[in-house]
Amino acid sequence: MKNEWPGKIERFEFKTATVIYVYLKEGISSLDFSEKLSTKLEQLVDFTVPLILYHVESDGFRLRSQPVNWYSAIAE
Repeated sequence: MKNEWPGKIERFEFKTATVIYVYLKEGISSLDFSEKLSTKLEQLVDFTVPLILYHVESDGFRLRSQPVNWYSAIAE
């Protein structure tokens, strides 16, 4: 993700095996990032487990969740 969107991601924090916090750099909107990410994410990676990405804006107050591949593993 850092290579696909240089200058947008500050760091990652892996909370659990399925929950990842993505800290965005100053001035990057979590809403805009989420929309751009969702269109590319499934093309870039084949996820075998459901994940939840939390996009945290640089102010630390805006947090947006983004489920990825959430229903495939549950349905199996």
